[in-house]
Amino acid sequence: GLGRVCYGATESEKKSLQFRRSLYIAEEMKAGDVLTTKNLRAIRPGHGLAPKFLPILLGRRVKCDVKIGTRVSWDILL
Repeated sequence: GLGRVCYGATESEKKSLQFRRSLYIAEEMKAGDVLTTKNLRAIRPGHGLAPKFLPILLGRRVKCDVKIGTRVSWDILL
């Protein structure tokens, strides 16, 4: 809630993952393409990497062709 700082996911928060945002690929990418603010989007559901990882991901390259709507995970990155 407001004014409360929580770390980690509680049981009820785990159920609310579908309401959270996570990072998804927003345009078709070819192997070796660089992640940018243009091809990354923070959208629901929260099954991919959290938006807080965006600064780390920018400038990283994908190791395979990636379709629009793919959730971002460490295993698609070089």
